[in-house]
Amino acid sequence: MKLSELLDLFPNIKLISGSYTSDDKIEFVRTDSRKLGPNDLFCLPDSSGDKGAEYAKAASSKYILIGSKLQIPKLENKIVLRTDLDPESLAGPIASIILDNPSSKLKVIGVTGTNGKTSLTHILAYLGESQGKSCGIIGTTGVKFKGILSDTGYTTPDPSSLQAILKEMYDSGVEYVFMEASSHGLKLGRTNGVQFKAGVFSNLTQDHLDFHPDMEDYLKSKALLFSSVASYPETFGVIDSDAPGGKDFKSTVEVSSPALKLFSLGRNSGEFEIHSESFSLEKTSYLIRLSEVWGGDTKITTNLLGGFNVRNTALAFVTALGLGWDKRSLLSALESIPQIPGRFQIYYSKDRSKMAVVDYAHTPDALENILKSIRESKPKELIALFGCGGDRDKSKRPKMAKIAQELADKVILTSDNPRTEDPESILDDIQAGFSSGYSPMLREVDRAKAILYGISHLKEGGCLLVAGKGHEDYQIIGRDKRYFDDGQEIQKAFGSFHQ
Repeated sequence: MKLSELLDLFPNIKLISGSYTSDDKIEFVRTDSRKLGPNDLFCLPDSSGDKGAEYAKAASSKYILIGSKLQIPKLENKIVLRTDLDPESLAGPIASIILDNPSSKLKVIGVTGTNGKTSLTHILAYLGESQGKSCGIIGTTGVKFKGILSDTGYTTPDPSSLQAILKEMYDSGVEYVFMEASSHGLKLGRTNGVQFKAGVFSNLTQDHLDFHPDMEDYLKSKALLFSSVASYPETFGVIDSDAPGGKDFKSTVEVSSPALKLFSLGRNSGEFEIHSESFSLEKTSYLIRLSEVWGGDTKITTNLLGGFNVRNTALAFVTALGLGWDKRSLLSALESIPQIPGRFQIYYSKDRSKMAVVDYAHTPDALENILKSIRESKPKELIALFGCGGDRDKSKRPKMAKIAQELADKVILTSDNPRTEDPESILDDIQAGFSSGYSPMLREVDRAKAILYGISHLKEGGCLLVAGKGHEDYQIIGRDKRYFDDGQEIQKAFGSFHQ
């Protein structure tokens, strides 16, 4: 893209220093200074704060776009541009234009919510593949398409990387992309420039209050996905209006995007309603009430266990119907969905007399959901093992203790990415949520020792829930990132792990 074209396409970008000719060309756009090429445009995020001037001066690129609040000295041999918006919010649209708008040639479905995003994207991609569609996933567990999995380090990648991923997917023949849209990514504008076909909302419960000032801001950030969906023709949204935060979210979307076609999953929605659930350790089944247009009441059976997977599979099913996929083959595919990494992932002892579940549950609502779902399978004993991340929202710690005490038979407290906080202090904060006189089965900051203890003391027919890390294969202790895998530690304790 020529610099002159950029200035024509984005009138809110102005030249403030340096001069250019008709030959000046921007190769790409970046928000991360470490990835800059000499002819890239560096969109310096407002979040850089006081270090912004330092980053601008040290940038290896010729072109720099800064926000209205940043004051920098004149930089030799650089062309400096200014905008009254956060430069990070423009990186996606600029990158999309440079790459010939890859999302416009794909069907991108954004999934947002506190819990369930990863499960939903994986379920939808599997359903799509069962329909003969080529699908890609972007989210917490990485980027996956054409059998290749790569890690980005973020649920929603930075805007220029996201556009490059979409371009690579399109070039490889991908048709559908199922993308987790985190509140961080939406609020910071990482998804700007993405053309969505549909948006899906799962639920909204307490999380990320170290980033959002309050729950209202958290909700509004999530709703930005549906505003983006509504800006394109022939799009739709799917909302679980019975989920926590669902009614408020639906009301927000109806006000901000009144013309957007919405499918609502809920008792009073008049469209899609779940009833007659049945649970076991082998399968989950339920009826979903559909309008006659969709074929009337339909029974869904799935190998995914637990009440929250009823919601996940129902949302995926409704989304798939909205995409026009074949109902009969969808019902067949739902019966045998591959295990989703770190989401109700089951491990058995060699004689299958004991069970452990690894789940990413790291919020009060998620912990409550997974414990209730395991309870529905009627284990003879349920031990909950969990911790809370360091340098993160502290208010959820005692809440998770209260939930674990109420729903589990026994509780083990341990570390979960303590980062720069004292691990024992984190456990003190959690333990403050127990009722007077209650003591955990074990308090052990070494997560491997805690898992071994839990497995060693588990009764036959019992289940150990190892919550909080899910798919993550590391522990962050201090500033060190060390390899650690809950599933492997469980297998070692069961005596079934092999290198």
